[in-house]
Amino acid sequence: MPNNPLLEVRKAYRLLFDYQSRILDLMKFIGQTYAIPFVKGHPKFSGRGSNKLDNWSWDWLYMYYYAFHFNNTSVIDKKMYLSVYLLNDSGFFEINYEKAEANDKKVGHLEVDQFKDVENSKTKLIFVAGQNEWNWWNEVKHYSKEFILNTQGQAKNSNMVWKGYYLDLFFTEEDALIQLKDFSKYCNNNGIDITIKDGFQ
Repeated sequence: MPNNPLLEVRKAYRLLFDYQSRILDLMKFIGQTYAIPFVKGHPKFSGRGSNKLDNWSWDWLYMYYYAFHFNNTSVIDKKMYLSVYLLNDSGFFEINYEKAEANDKKVGHLEVDQFKDVENSKTKLIFVAGQNEWNWWNEVKHYSKEFILNTQGQAKNSNMVWKGYYLDLFFTEEDALIQLKDFSKYCNNNGIDITIKDGFQ
């Protein structure tokens, strides 16, 4: 333990404030670049309903793994759906994939000391896009090994794709635009017309 743990807590909260502010700015930039409005978001590791004192601590830390949802469903003949999953720490998932392969007991959400070490875990954005349909949950689960660890993939029975990027590729606006152009190209190659808005070229 550090000599002054509450000092470290204060530092951690201020660091998280700055970090999450940057994430929110990035999500605004993504929505503006593709001209697809943000609609809502959902925590994917926590947030199990109303705040209760017997909830997990994770239920108060929503952005550990979070999905930002965008769409322009008002365009009748060309509805575009986009979700951006922020995976801040793959350590829980990766250790459990390894344990599943070894037929070993899984690590629970609260057994943080058993997550894969932070040096070998990852922080990613996983983009999911679909056109005129959004059957994602019938195709790929947001906690599956295929979704979290693979670089890219396609749904089997619907016009939907996903592609993952390391978050450090988005640290500047110029670098972020390179990745957004790459995802746009990937979508277009798969029949999903997500394009870069004029002025962001």
